[in-house]
Order: sequence, then structure tokens, then C-alpha cells
Amino acid sequence: MPTTSKQRTALEKALYSLSIISLIILACPACHAIETEEGTSIPWQMFRNNPLHNGLSASPGPKEGTLEWRFHTAGNVTSSPAVGPDGTVYVGSEDGVLYAVTPEGKKKWGFRAEGGITSSPAIGPDGSIYVGSRDKKVYAVKNDGTLRWAYETGGEVFSSPTITADGAVYIGSSDNKLYALGRDGSLKWAFEAPSPISSSPAIGEDGNVYFGTNGGVVFALNSHGELRWRRRVGRAIYPSYSSPAVTHDGKVFIGSENGRLYGINGDGKVILRAQTGRAIHGSPAFDAEGTVYFGSYDGNFYAITRDGRLKWSYKAGGIIESSPALGGDGTVYFGTGELRGANGRVGGSTPSVQKAHCYGDSRRKTG
Repeated sequence: MPTTSKQRTALEKALYSLSIISLIILACPACHAIETEEGTSIPWQMFRNNPLHNGLSASPGPKEGTLEWRFHTAGNVTSSPAVGPDGTVYVGSEDGVLYAVTPEGKKKWGFRAEGGITSSPAIGPDGSIYVGSRDKKVYAVKNDGTLRWAYETGGEVFSSPTITADGAVYIGSSDNKLYALGRDGSLKWAFEAPSPISSSPAIGEDGNVYFGTNGGVVFALNSHGELRWRRRVGRAIYPSYSSPAVTHDGKVFIGSENGRLYGINGDGKVILRAQTGRAIHGSPAFDAEGTVYFGSYDGNFYAITRDGRLKWSYKAGGIIESSPALGGDGTVYFGTGELRGANGRVGGSTPSVQKAHCYGDSRRKTG
């Protein structure tokens, strides 16, 4: 999800201004992870799939990268899709519309906000769809596309909502606050940080809430919004990109602009600094064995153990901003971007090129 133009470097500006305005879906089987109140599974509930934000699916990915359909919007699509129990795909666009798209790629409905949507939608246990907008609001939309409620914050909302089993909504805002909202849109609590919050909060199995600020600080709060600890992890966490991911035993992993992936234990102590050559803008993913997967602006995709030992790396040939997803069969999916400007310069007239990669972790490659 992009930030305001003032916050982007020239490279990120060029990448987004030249991006193709479309949403592409690849064939994949149903995933079974989180259930609705009626007991129906939600294939992909929210950004990074679940409140831990570990990017892990219970189902294997597609055997072949077959394009099923392509859906065009009137603006860039940098929001990540959520997939409902009936296969409906929900995704936001910078044209200010939250789209519901059928499994066949047809428009089901569109809900118009008053500003662009780069936030990734989340599906609640009651079937409502939640999303933030640059109009400073958090929206709850019924599954028929009508408004359930809207909550106005004091700043643009780039953060993606995280939903818990009781229907509570956690989301950050550019007004420096992390909000906890009830399923009816009422304010449960708000925690004020020293800088804007564009990253998406993760919720540990113990109910603790973890998020990063644009100023490079990771916060841990208890379920009542009270500070447990804070830890600096560099000058900045690239706004809207690297969000914390939490392991089942409460360890937090997040990337930073200084090229390091940080691991932090439940007491706020840094237990891992994995150095790459360039900034880490994506969010990490974990598999069942605890392997941590992430990409870097140095063009490499890494698999490391939780104590920082390299298992393998893959040279992708382009900058990696995306956050990986893991299929139940161990296949890793991520995207890369290559900017091809005139004479190799940023901002040239030749379009950027985005690629999707799938990489079976049974291979071991360094490079």
C-alpha cells in the first residue's frame, strides 16, 4: 500500500505511477483457516490472512500459474484482496471504491468511499467487510455492499484492519493513533504513538497487539490498549509496507529501512538482526517449522531460521516490496518489481515490470 507522495522516494513514486491498473487472480483451491459465526470457513480473511499476520495458508497453492480472470478498476490496486466463504474477492482501489468480485471475475458490487483505498479489506465473523480510506474513515460494509457504519479518525488511513474472533477491529491512522473498535463501530480505546501508523497491527494468541510506526518504533500493547513495551528498529518502518508478524509463542518479526529484519521476544528484547543489503519493505511470513521468509530491496528472497541462520536465498532479479504467502504444501509466493527507465535512470518512460514468483522450499539455492 503506498503512502502520500511526500513520503515516497523517487523510486517508489515511479513504480506506482507506472503500475498497471488491474487485479489479477490465479487459480487456487479453497483454504480453511478462520470461520464465520455460522461455522463457514473464510479462505483468506485479511491482510496476511490471520491476526498473527504470518501469511500462512492451510491449503496448497496452484500447481500452475493459470490466469483465471482479470478485473479492471479506475485506479491503481495496491490493496491486497480478501476472499470470503463463497469465493467472493474483496479489494480496494485508489479510485475510492471497495469492490466485491465474484469467483468468475464479475463485479458483484462496489462501495464508494470519499477517498482512495489502499488499505486491505478484512472480513469479520459476521460477514461484514472492514477497510480504511484516505478520507480518514474506517468503514464497515455489509456483504450486500451497503454501509453498516463508519468511524472517522483524525488522519488518512493506510493501515489495514485486523479482526479478532469477537469481531473487534484494530487499525492505525496517520493521526498517530491505533484504534480498537467494537463490532458496532464504537471506540473501545485509542493509543497515541509519536508518529503516524501506516503498518497493520498483528494480534498475538495472548491478545497482545503489535504495530510499527512510520518513525521506526515497534509497540506492544495489552488487550486494553496499555503499553507493554516499545522498541526502536531503525530510523523508519517504510510506511504501509512492513507490518509485524507474530509467532505462536509471541515472538515478533518486522523489517526496517536499514536493511535488517528484527526479531523481538515477548519482553521487548531484540533477539535477531538479520542484515540484508537494502531496505525491507514487505512483511515476513512463517511456516509450521518456524522458518521466516522475507524479501529485500537487494533483490534477494530469504529463508532463515528464527535464530538468524540462513537456510537458503533466491536471487529474484528485481526489488522485492511484496509480502510472501505460503501454501500448505510449503510453496512460497511473492512478487518483484523491476524499474526499467531510460538509460537505467529512475523515472524513465519505460513501464515498470512486475513479476510473480512461486518457489518450493524443498530447493536450496544461494546467490
